[in-house]
Amino acid sequence: MRRIIPVLLLCLLLTACGQGAPATTPEQTDAPMPEPLETEAAPDASTGSALSTAEAAAKVRADPEAVYLFVTNVGKGDALILRCGDWIGLIDTGKTWARGRVDQALSLMGSDYSSDSSYRLDAVFLTHTDDDHVGGLDWMTVHDGRIDNRRVEALYAPEMYTGVKEGKHPAMKAADSLGLSVSWLKRGDEVPLGDSGAVLKVLAPASRYTDKDDNNSLVLMLESSQGRMLLTGDMELPEEAELLGLGDDLKCAVLKAPNHGDNDTTSAAFANACAAQIALISTDSQEKPGTPDPGVVSRLQAAGSRVVVTEDSGLGVLVTLKNGTATAETVDFPCPAVSGVSIAEVDASDDKITLKNNGDSPVGLYGCYLFSDKGGEMYVFADESIDPGQTLTVGTNSTKGDYDVLWDDKKVVNKKKTDTICLYDSCGRVIDWMGNGK
Repeated sequence: MRRIIPVLLLCLLLTACGQGAPATTPEQTDAPMPEPLETEAAPDASTGSALSTAEAAAKVRADPEAVYLFVTNVGKGDALILRCGDWIGLIDTGKTWARGRVDQALSLMGSDYSSDSSYRLDAVFLTHTDDDHVGGLDWMTVHDGRIDNRRVEALYAPEMYTGVKEGKHPAMKAADSLGLSVSWLKRGDEVPLGDSGAVLKVLAPASRYTDKDDNNSLVLMLESSQGRMLLTGDMELPEEAELLGLGDDLKCAVLKAPNHGDNDTTSAAFANACAAQIALISTDSQEKPGTPDPGVVSRLQAAGSRVVVTEDSGLGVLVTLKNGTATAETVDFPCPAVSGVSIAEVDASDDKITLKNNGDSPVGLYGCYLFSDKGGEMYVFADESIDPGQTLTVGTNSTKGDYDVLWDDKKVVNKKKTDTICLYDSCGRVIDWMGNGK
């Protein structure tokens, strides 16, 4: 699995964004530690405060006629959840580490854990092969055509791609696990969204680009009775210019701006052609310095768009489209960050990790997870908890000594190369991290 940045750096960046301050350990003292910021989500410009997840979920359920788009705060990455009537789809998955955030966002939008048929994912779309768009497939444990107990009905990806062989394409690997076949999309295709009457029209890719897969991104125009949304993946200027040259009507109420608002996107001609009421940029300026690019923001604003950036939210941004009018509200995390627990030891020689409760109260770990940077392995806690002053050791199939719970994998902690173990809470916020001493 490819990684754009090491998890060690990512942990630092998330900490700087106020998502949990790691405890200092001897292994960490040489690492640069950014100043932590406030942990609360930034207020929405229109309401003055962020919605709670309960308020956001109630809003989605209260008006089934509206179209909803949830843009999850997954750092510099994409994970969009689209709901039209009873139809729910996931467009890109974020990186592996963002598991908790995507999981919470899916539940908020109505794709919850249940055997009931209403709790499902009608479709998963992969816009292109970059890890910050497809990495989340790694945590989507599949049983009998389900992603973490969510039944998946269809899997889509662009017919044109580069840099990977067909058999190694993330969509192919996911399809094998899901028991599905991949529906390969190209310009001119349409995907109806259940009984909602809405449709996703594929505007691109129209031709194959061999230099960067960003320019093979799926570009989807949602057509609905409530209005239009344009979802652009990581389209850069070459694909954008081709799209403009094809003469499509790009005017929309909502634009998911291309490629995290980087400076290789969003010409004035494109921004003006879209003339979106709301332009959403999914990025983290510390993880990807320079985003959103001031020129991109300026061009979008000049075209009349209100620019909303996911890093200014907690869990993400909820967009509502009704009768041609779009609104956007930030949504806070559903629970306080877990505190009091630290990683006490990463034992590379015996492949185990020990956690310690440094607080005065028991700490439940349900939904928290450990993630290994080097190998990309993940362990999700079930009903484990740690009493005050006590430790809990997670062993693997490679562990020879004693441990409390089994991580059903082997060689998780790299013995020879630098590796970092991160502990996240159930909302994907960093609790603590520690290197393997290499």
